[in-house]
Amino acid sequence: MGGSQSYPGLTEDVMEDYTTLTYLSKGEILYLMKKFYSIDPEKLQADFYHRFSREQILNKFDVLKTNPFQDRLFRVFSSKQDDCFSFEDLLDLCSAMSSECPPEVKAAWAFRVFDLDEDNQISARDISEIVDRLTWSQNNPLMRLNLEDKKRISKTILKEMNFDTTGTIGSSEFKIIMSRIPEFQSSFYFRL
Repeated sequence: MGGSQSYPGLTEDVMEDYTTLTYLSKGEILYLMKKFYSIDPEKLQADFYHRFSREQILNKFDVLKTNPFQDRLFRVFSSKQDDCFSFEDLLDLCSAMSSECPPEVKAAWAFRVFDLDEDNQISARDISEIVDRLTWSQNNPLMRLNLEDKKRISKTILKEMNFDTTGTIGSSEFKIIMSRIPEFQSSFYFRL
C-alpha cells in the first residue's frame, strides 16, 4: 500500500543495529540504501553484502567524485582494502562524515585518511602531498605550490603540532590539535 521500498537484508533488526552503530538517522540509512541498491538490484538481492567497485560507487555518489582524497577514502573505508564498498563500508564512511559524528571520532578517521604512507605518523612528506591535493587544480595544474613553500608549510605545521618532537605527528597529537580547531568538524564533512 504505502510507497515504501523494502530491501532484502535490511530488516528492522539490521536497521536498528545500523542506527545504533552509526551516527546516521534511519532516514539517512534508507536514502543511502536506495542509492546503493540502484547500482545493481539483482546483485544485492542475491547477496546483501555484495561489494561494488569504486567506479560504480562514484557513478552514484557525486560527493566522492571530486574529493581530492577519494583514493584514501576508498582505502581507509573499504573493509577489505580492495577499492570496493559493501553497504556497511558506505555507512562507515557516511557516518564518519556526518555532522553528528563526534570530533574525536572524526579526528581518528581523518588521521587515517591523511596518513598517506600508512606508517601511523603524519610526516613532512604526507603534509606536502596533502598540500598538493588541496591546491592542485585540474583547470590550472601550475597552481601547485613550489617545493620550498611546501617545505615551509610542513615545517610550520610540524613545529606547531608535534608535542613529542619526533618530527612527525602521531594519532594522539592529531586528535588533540583537531579538538582545538572549531572548523575541523565542518571541514571533515559532506552532506548526503
